[in-house]
Amino acid sequence: MKNLAGKLVVMLVGLAGGLLLLEAILRLAGFGTYETVPDPTIGYRYIPHAHYRWITEGGSTGRFNSEGWRDVEHPKAKPAHTTRILLLGDSFVAAFQVPLDSTFHRRLESALNQRARTGQRFEVIALGQNGNGTTTEYLTYKRWGVRYDPDLVAVLFVLNDPADDWRPSALQQEHPFFVEQGDSLGLDTSFRDTAAFLKGERLLWLKSRSVLWAQLRGALATLRARFSPPRQPTGATWDGYIPAWNFDARLPADSIPAFRLTEKILARFAREVASDHRRFIVFASGFAPQEDRALLATFGRDPFFDPEKTRRWLTAVGARHGFDVVPLSPAFRAASRELGAPLWFGKSPLYGHWNSAGHAVAASVMERYLARTLAGLDTTGLGVELGGRSP
Repeated sequence: MKNLAGKLVVMLVGLAGGLLLLEAILRLAGFGTYETVPDPTIGYRYIPHAHYRWITEGGSTGRFNSEGWRDVEHPKAKPAHTTRILLLGDSFVAAFQVPLDSTFHRRLESALNQRARTGQRFEVIALGQNGNGTTTEYLTYKRWGVRYDPDLVAVLFVLNDPADDWRPSALQQEHPFFVEQGDSLGLDTSFRDTAAFLKGERLLWLKSRSVLWAQLRGALATLRARFSPPRQPTGATWDGYIPAWNFDARLPADSIPAFRLTEKILARFAREVASDHRRFIVFASGFAPQEDRALLATFGRDPFFDPEKTRRWLTAVGARHGFDVVPLSPAFRAASRELGAPLWFGKSPLYGHWNSAGHAVAASVMERYLARTLAGLDTTGLGVELGGRSP
């Protein structure tokens, strides 16, 4: 019996030593701990100062700032003679696919300051997180964004946002959802009581400290996604948004429940930003099928393919509720025609997030729009963009 107990002790010590050695090797190789922790406001958040290493699409390494965002540090107090632009969005704003200095928001801040008149400064603050939708972006503004005293609040709208906003279609369920209550909206925060959220809170110590745990969890999540992909209510495999919602001319945008809900959220968002004496705008991103020259030619053979469907709907929403909508797709189409190279990672037709060239195009559109609409900026050279077209 004593021999058995001794062998068990040796085995346990050896296992612990092996795990500690593997933990040390992963840390030396540059891997980091788990990147998110449960958050009662938006479901989950990046861990302040945590190390990240992105290798699945493009690549980047770094640390989140002291507030838990993938951005440089920004003081809460706004410096004198500074115009602050708060940018909210999902994985296109977090932009782990490229180095931080290559992201459109860092490029935009640099470009605006090059145009700034003497004595003026412009600051772009990015609060982006993978999986965010309009609801979590609104709550991010209310909980964290207002602390920075922005002059302008901008949302980067991506085509899967309505699917993220509507519980029946959302791939991520552990976050709050707005639900319609007659003509108003109610906030459903029942995710806080789910087993997944409570389990995440219990494992917080391990998640925030063990690199090995983070890599094992990531590998298991990848395997689950590969062998058991998410499915929409009809049972068909789902890629995170429903193409018919965005591109099928036979289905009116205003008839889609998720679109109607997103309009109400955007209207509320715009009202509250205006009541804070700030300006609200939406930059409307697209996906490669409506911007890449080869994909446009392919999908254009379908008589029901409408690449402008969501843009028209969103522009109408902005007109109804008093905020500007700035589409990025025209500039991406022009760049795709003239550069002859992808603006996204992946292979056609499975293009994903923007590469560095795509971020440069997005930053250029935003720069031109803001230079025309914000005081303190030199407007020289704004009449020309890719293809010699005005924005």
